[in-house]
Amino acid sequence: MSNFQVLTIDGDPIFRLGLRVAIKQYPDLEVAAELSRGTEALRILEARSIGSGAAKKPADLGILAVETLNLRSGQTEALAFCRQLKSLYPNLPLLLLGGPLTPELLAQVQAAGANGYCPKGRDISLTIEAIRAVASGRTYWATDAATNPEIELNAAVVQTVENSAAIADKNADNSTVDTPVHKKMLAYFCLSGLREIDASLAVVQADLQEIKAADPTDLPSILDGVVLSGRRRELLAARWIVSQLLFEGKGEKAFGRKQRGEGRGEKEEIRGENLLNNSQSQLANSQVSAESLVVATNWQGSLFDSAAGKLQLDLVNLTGLPLEIDILRSTKKRELMSSILRKLEDLLEELRFSQVQPTQLSQKMPAILRDLWEATIIDFFGRYYTLQTGKTRVFDGSQTRLKLAESQGESATYLLAGSGVEVVPMLLADADVVAAQILDKIPMTVDFFAHLLFEIPLTVDNISCVAGSSEAMQRAEALLENLALQVASGVVQPLLNNLANIEEIKQIFYDGKLISTREIERFRNNLSWRYRWDSYWVEPKAIFESRFWLFVLGDSGIKIISIYAPRNLELAQLTGWQLALTLLLETRDAIAPRVRAVISLLGAGVVYVLTQVIGRGIGLIGRGIIQGIGNSLQDSKFGKNG
Repeated sequence: MSNFQVLTIDGDPIFRLGLRVAIKQYPDLEVAAELSRGTEALRILEARSIGSGAAKKPADLGILAVETLNLRSGQTEALAFCRQLKSLYPNLPLLLLGGPLTPELLAQVQAAGANGYCPKGRDISLTIEAIRAVASGRTYWATDAATNPEIELNAAVVQTVENSAAIADKNADNSTVDTPVHKKMLAYFCLSGLREIDASLAVVQADLQEIKAADPTDLPSILDGVVLSGRRRELLAARWIVSQLLFEGKGEKAFGRKQRGEGRGEKEEIRGENLLNNSQSQLANSQVSAESLVVATNWQGSLFDSAAGKLQLDLVNLTGLPLEIDILRSTKKRELMSSILRKLEDLLEELRFSQVQPTQLSQKMPAILRDLWEATIIDFFGRYYTLQTGKTRVFDGSQTRLKLAESQGESATYLLAGSGVEVVPMLLADADVVAAQILDKIPMTVDFFAHLLFEIPLTVDNISCVAGSSEAMQRAEALLENLALQVASGVVQPLLNNLANIEEIKQIFYDGKLISTREIERFRNNLSWRYRWDSYWVEPKAIFESRFWLFVLGDSGIKIISIYAPRNLELAQLTGWQLALTLLLETRDAIAPRVRAVISLLGAGVVYVLTQVIGRGIGLIGRGIIQGIGNSLQDSKFGKNG
């Protein structure tokens, strides 16, 4: 059977992952490239079309995923891009995936040049059937493509729940199922459903606000408010069900499970009530209104759900910078990150219960971050986890002691050889070091906690963004992921400083590529150099440029991004080499444009001399030589004739 090269274009990384995983199950299909934007697709298609001749078919099929809500706006970017693709590559079959369509919208899709349309959320076998049909040169128009748009959201939620439940049942009944693949598919279905539910909740909430602002004696408005309130309760119930599917597997909370190494058994912790119930109990204590509670639960739940869903993807470090968690195996990375998110939610609930005021956050933030770090260490390692040390390396006085050097040059730690060592107290003893190097340097923690606790707007590029808006959600998601990754590094750092070469630690926690003593020492040295480089170059440069560097979770691994933030106070506090660096950068910025202008002018002068003066002179000389040769030949010819 011939192989079809498939090109997928979709802004949703979770959907691209799910489609790629599904296509991999069929040997006749292959994902040649997956892209998030149309501009990227055009570049890839242009590169692949080089050498293809007149065929102009750089792939066997292009899959463009679109959203029904976008199509309803008329001449959309999706349809325009579809026409552009067909004009540039008329022989490239194009299959569109999206929500249910009305007959009018289906006609627009056909007029745009698409060779087929398949609704999202269908059985994967039907989607594969559509891919094969369009890639083979046929057309495919699903019989259920034209659907009443009023039931689109309900159908999407039902389909999401059914698909997620089917996957969970299949995982429970069939021991041969590829569990990681189905976990990723489950995360995709649940997150897609949550996004659609949250979008509808936002619309309902806006309508309710308008009704509240209207005349309270208006009977139609009162009836509309009753209907919308019922609609909101339905959506909240659907959201709770999908959230349970995302975090639970066959009656057990995925976040409540912690696997331990051989000989240590398995510790299973069933968490208490879910976020909605916790928020409701908090309502009685803090006298928060039910309306604000619904809104807070909505966007904050979506924020944590999104971060939790990304943990099902790869956590490969793509930044080029060493991170402490790189030494952990992938399952331990997910377990650690899940523990941090869980403990952060518990910490937020405790802060709400304690009625902490916004003005107190700045003062309490170091203690808050340390509490999160300590709670995570206890949860991740187990409060009473004990190591048995049986080897000695250094003899000191009359007692045999085991010396474990630290990477940052602090005073070394000594352990009695052969004695049982409780891991958690030893790791917590490094609290001051971890706070100074990692926790206290996490950016914008006060703003982030104020946003979560009191819905204080976040400032994004000098624009105030209210809680729940798309800009605030995007920034809050980046801050949450960076906070979790930095705390994870803080958890692993004392482990590397104190217990790096203990064999039991290696077997339980470390990645298989980083278990030799040489690799571990190289890894620790790289971390040490990275902290020095950050201190002397990266951080002062970032302060001078008014930016923060954040570690975030992407669709393919851990990435690093920069965000704008005023840092004038920190700039005024710089001293020594850090201050000298900023002055050097300022001097370079002042001189470099002038130097470039002078060099450009000199270059233009040199080019003029070479081309206009020397070049023309050489040309005249060459012309004279040629004329002289021509005259000599002519004279020789006349001499012979004479």
